[in-house]
Amino acid sequence: MVILFSGRKEKTEKEIIDILTDFGANYISDKKISAASGGFTIISEYKKTDIKIDSGIAVMLDNSERFENQIFPEGIIGICESSNLKALKIFRANNTPVISCGMNPKSSVTLSSLNSSSILLTVQRRINLPDKIIEPGEYQIEISKKYSPFSIMASAVILFLKSDKSY
Repeated sequence: MVILFSGRKEKTEKEIIDILTDFGANYISDKKISAASGGFTIISEYKKTDIKIDSGIAVMLDNSERFENQIFPEGIIGICESSNLKALKIFRANNTPVISCGMNPKSSVTLSSLNSSSILLTVQRRINLPDKIIEPGEYQIEISKKYSPFSIMASAVILFLKSDKSY
């Protein structure tokens, strides 16, 4: 399960949903339910929520101040922009492992090249998670629409984590 913590009508949220549903994810919000091949489910949350799941991915988008006291159970992996200090603080308070995405050397995942038809995504350091290891490396990804760099990086990380393959 992937939970997007977002402000309503946020462009980045829409882009991540678009990318992941193209890869077969189901989507649930308070206004929409759509089923695809069911590889995994994305849920949008717009306010602090009681979460009772064994494992999942929490993606904190720009509007993370409203989630200041959000509690995450063990088994959650966090994803946020490396510049989103509020999200990093929330994940740190919960002892949640975080994969940071951004265009700087401190980010776990970054883009080293971006053009109109492809990107070169770089995993800058080994990411050790309970059920998976993602090794450093560069991954060329073909794109068909214009998306923000964070939407591409976060979606790629989610797809890495949801894949049965190791990277």
